[in-house]
Amino acid sequence: MARAHSPTSETAASAPLKKPDLLDQLATRSGLKKRDAKLALDATLTLIGEALARGDDLLLPPLGRVRVVKAKDLGAGAQLLTLKLRSGKDASQSGKTGLATAAEDV
Repeated sequence: MARAHSPTSETAASAPLKKPDLLDQLATRSGLKKRDAKLALDATLTLIGEALARGDDLLLPPLGRVRVVKAKDLGAGAQLLTLKLRSGKDASQSGKTGLATAAEDV
């Protein structure tokens, strides 16, 4: 199955955003001290991970709507999750949240 080519998918594939980089950017943008940003980031990632493990949908503007499409138990508490992310065309600049209603989500 071929993947659709887009400029952002090519960039994302070449340099994944890792947690230390995300932490640096969070501290810079928020003005928080790095140790405070680390606590906030760790708590946020834990909450998101727990919600996804339960199969909950996430509505996180401006990121968008995230839902679990498939879940497979790998044993020892590990899971393989297939996620679907629906975001707006350019939600970060337009001010729109990019969230789909249940009827729009296909």
